[in-house]
Amino acid sequence: MATSILVPPETEQEYLTITGKVSLALALFVLFQVALAVIGNTDSVIHWALEVASLASAIYCVALGIKSTKFAKNISRLGFWTLTFDDEYVDYVSSFSLRITCHILIFGTLILAFWGDSRWFVEVIAPFEITNALQVLLGVAAAAHGTSILWKLREEELDE
Repeated sequence: MATSILVPPETEQEYLTITGKVSLALALFVLFQVALAVIGNTDSVIHWALEVASLASAIYCVALGIKSTKFAKNISRLGFWTLTFDDEYVDYVSSFSLRITCHILIFGTLILAFWGDSRWFVEVIAPFEITNALQVLLGVAAAAHGTSILWKLREEELDE
């Protein structure tokens, strides 16, 4: 017989906050990689700065990912894997951010699927390849996910 553990809302909120920060770190890493591909000039200071920022965001993402695994024992399996929580507000924030992310990914994928190889679309995204456009889409979706989580949780803290 499975027992249900009662998880404090603060623990769920802390885990969701870490998830938001991981999303932002991932977004920065992916977007920095796109910027590096577009710049191409490996001798510039901007290229060097983007490489350092990319490395820092990758390290931060891994560190936060490792930190989030501590929560596997402290929150429900459903909360850990699906971001579905017992606390009503934390669950609302999680659902809100996942809906935004889903809409961005669906809309962006539709655009790329219908017009990705059209001449006018290729001219619009001139410095990018389709792979870079997909990376930008992933970066924007991850940034929206993380930002919406941190914004909504911050909003609630300010209201208290």
